[in-house]
Amino acid sequence: MSYADTNVPPVSIVTPQFLHREAAVQLEKAVKHHRQAALLHEAGDARQAETHGSIAYNHTAQALEVSGRALNVLLW
Repeated sequence: MSYADTNVPPVSIVTPQFLHREAAVQLEKAVKHHRQAALLHEAGDARQAETHGSIAYNHTAQALEVSGRALNVLLW
């Protein structure tokens, strides 16, 4: 059997559904960190609030990237 003869298991195929779900997970993480940042700002801890805000930003950016990939998935 050659490499070209191997079958790709269905679980390894990236689908739009998978990518949309991953984007949702990243957005949920971002919401969690935004809420924590707000609480920390209210408590007067701007340094920790900035850290959580940065984490939230990164999760949001990752969600946008994954969401964009979901829109460009071609199913054969």
